[in-house]
Amino acid sequence: MRNPLIPTLMSLALVAPAGAQSAGKWGSDDLRKALTDHLARIGREAPVSANIGPLDPRMSVAACDNLDISSRGGSGTSFVLRCSAPQAWQHVLRIDNLPPGAVQSEVAPPTVQGGQFRVVVAKVDLSAGAILTENDLEERNVAASPGATAVKSLSDAVGLRLTSSVGPGLTLTTRHVARTPSILKGENVSLIANGSGFEISVPGRAEQDGHEGEVITVRNTRSGSALKGRVGKGKTISVIEM
Repeated sequence: MRNPLIPTLMSLALVAPAGAQSAGKWGSDDLRKALTDHLARIGREAPVSANIGPLDPRMSVAACDNLDISSRGGSGTSFVLRCSAPQAWQHVLRIDNLPPGAVQSEVAPPTVQGGQFRVVVAKVDLSAGAILTENDLEERNVAASPGATAVKSLSDAVGLRLTSSVGPGLTLTTRHVARTPSILKGENVSLIANGSGFEISVPGRAEQDGHEGEVITVRNTRSGSALKGRVGKGKTISVIEM
């Protein structure tokens, strides 16, 4: 059966819908999703029944292009969501019944000669969202154990993405990093719709980060229309929702 999205996608490649320039707003559900997505990326899946708050269902903030999420305090259940663009705002959220996840492994970092411990530290100021390279980091030996969550070697860190900003000399831990998405927000992608013996592809742009298999928002760059699609291999998005 022919995919009903194909003719629609073809028309979107030529005609931009009215009202495509509406001002973006986030509500309580958007903040809740931003936090749960962040936790999933760092290996701390929040239970479906988890209470996240405080959040007023009537709240509305500017949609954020540059969101930084970091832990607050030592409990591991409170988080600060900070937006710097296009409008600055900040919210503190707490998650009840959040499991510790992989970030609290009990495996200690390796020792090196002389009873010291090897750690990885930042060489320069690094912003949240940065993809780590060898030029950003260096290995050092320290006398005191840095704790179970310390990153153990450059090979463990290179290619990961920072979830919070770090400064020079700061020991990198698994709380600072997450697996790099297959597609990054702002990247050019191919939007694909398949039918019975047919396939159409138009250029698009990712509006969100996404790992392979995840559904994200994308934009048809010819028409300006926002779509939903599933992340595939090779910077492709299979359109599933108009």
